[in-house]
Amino acid sequence: MIAELDIEVRDIDEWRTLSRNWPTLFSPEHGHALCDYVTRHGLHDPINGLVAPADIQIDSENYRESVLAEGIVTRHRAVLLLLQDALQKSSGSTRVYASEAVSPLARRLQAFLKDDFVGSEYLPTELDRKQHPNVLHQDIHQLSFDNDSFDAYVSCDVLEHVPDLRKAVSEAARVLKPGGVFIGTVPFAPGRHDTIVRALMTEGRIEHIEEPQYHGNPTRPEEGSLVYQVPGWDFMDLCREVGFKDPCLRLILSRRHGVFAKGTSFVITFHAVCGDE
Repeated sequence: MIAELDIEVRDIDEWRTLSRNWPTLFSPEHGHALCDYVTRHGLHDPINGLVAPADIQIDSENYRESVLAEGIVTRHRAVLLLLQDALQKSSGSTRVYASEAVSPLARRLQAFLKDDFVGSEYLPTELDRKQHPNVLHQDIHQLSFDNDSFDAYVSCDVLEHVPDLRKAVSEAARVLKPGGVFIGTVPFAPGRHDTIVRALMTEGRIEHIEEPQYHGNPTRPEEGSLVYQVPGWDFMDLCREVGFKDPCLRLILSRRHGVFAKGTSFVITFHAVCGDE
């Protein structure tokens, strides 16, 4: 069993090479074996330490969105590992922005980073803001922060819901300091170069290209959030075009931390470094 893994993959050719050379990583049985280990031994939360098996909830149909421990799920722990890696490489305090504020992950980041953390939600209407009076409203297409405001930007399953992916990624590059990191998760189509476009926003009107698909939204749980796109490898091209250097997918697997998935036994995250001035 492969117990720990952090591999950087930069394009579809590297992905295909990986799948040929490491078939175990693409075997559902490997994910099941990792799950069995966690079920018997527990896991180490990246911040809070050991979590006993009895305190872990697992949905066998979707490891990425379950293996719930200490309030967060598998993909959140993968992102925490990326963030901890970034913090260890920085000197002094690190200011972190996340495009979420009311989620369990955001609460964890707030408790961990305290004044060095800023989280926000998209609250476009007066009613939204009344329902969440202490939550910062931000449109990630047009953030209110100054240039070079943050050392890290965390985005967890948000980018698929924005009508203009280029604007959102450009804003991430703008508000990050040189050398700052853009990290997170997004549903990804690793077998495709081109992003799968499911819906378009044109002059304020939504045009559905595919059957509408919605994911959970903590501020509007009854509605959810529309999926506009599922990025392919051209997402790496986009990151480079707006000012990031060496963007890649980081494939994270950790038996110790309970980070694994079902179809592929690793969790797909993205990582990009803001270019120098």
